[in-house]
Amino acid sequence: MNQNHPPSMDPLFDIMLGPVKMAVLEAALELEIADVLEDEMDKEGLAKALHIETDPAGLGFFLNGMTAMGFLKKQAGKYRNTDFASCYLDSKSPLCMKRFVDQMKAMQHKNLGWITQIVRTGPPEIEKTEHLDSEAKWENAVAHLAAYQRAGMARIAADLVQALPEFSPAKKLLDLGGGPGLMGAEMVKRHPELHGVLLDQPAIIRLAEKELKEAGILDRISFIAGDYNEVDFGDGYDIVWASHNLYYVRDRADFFARLKAAMTHGGVLLCLHEGLTHERTQPQSIVLSRLSLALEGQDVSFEKGEISVLLENAGFASVESRCMDLGIGPCELVIARKGVQ
Repeated sequence: MNQNHPPSMDPLFDIMLGPVKMAVLEAALELEIADVLEDEMDKEGLAKALHIETDPAGLGFFLNGMTAMGFLKKQAGKYRNTDFASCYLDSKSPLCMKRFVDQMKAMQHKNLGWITQIVRTGPPEIEKTEHLDSEAKWENAVAHLAAYQRAGMARIAADLVQALPEFSPAKKLLDLGGGPGLMGAEMVKRHPELHGVLLDQPAIIRLAEKELKEAGILDRISFIAGDYNEVDFGDGYDIVWASHNLYYVRDRADFFARLKAAMTHGGVLLCLHEGLTHERTQPQSIVLSRLSLALEGQDVSFEKGEISVLLENAGFASVESRCMDLGIGPCELVIARKGVQ
């Protein structure tokens, strides 16, 4: 390294802002700022609305921070929600992400204060309910996953499926491990003759039924409750959708063979997962968001091309993949067809 021309320090400053941004987000949700700022208000009025009896100067600094992050608009000393805050930070919004933020923080941040210790002494003991394949863990996550799916993932998934040439003639769809089931529900809504089947753990199915009833689609969805490693998939599926949920497959050869057998000859399987590259060091957003889990021994990420190889080995007639940029980071969409069109 040439010390007279060292690399830029810019990444250091960017990194140090991360905890500040997270703290502002958490405080905004805890104080329910967005609930109050549907109409513009100055900091004194907001302090009164929030029952803050001390000098509102600190509130003003905080509101400026929220504005800097794009949560609020400020004009002539008055603040108001941006569309982002109204959608995702207002507790009255069906798209409110408070529980999503809480759940994701619990997974992504829980070991960050102990990295040095874990590196030196090994991974910590974790409760059975904190294992990623635990039914109880995902039962607790259904509500925040529903908000995430409503906020855009259901639309993205349905757009991908609707673009397939197989969509128009399709009669039956399997939403494999679909959690609250809103991605599969959105696909069914777009096709009047399509019937959906949601397969997930029993406790999750019970909660998904409530979500799908509220979505007005319950009469066009049926359910298979059980562990996808053991349960009978049924048959006759023209489309199978699996998104970020194949990590817990125990016998991969048997699993994909069973899945293929459950599909019609012209059936198509879509898998949307991350695809790690550069010896599992990229994309940065995926590697870092899953670091805490990996440190405790729960490294579940797929490498790029890994799912494609599994599907080719299972005998699918054609397998293709492409990269997609989602909010969580770059992901790999794999499309496998059982028979040649």
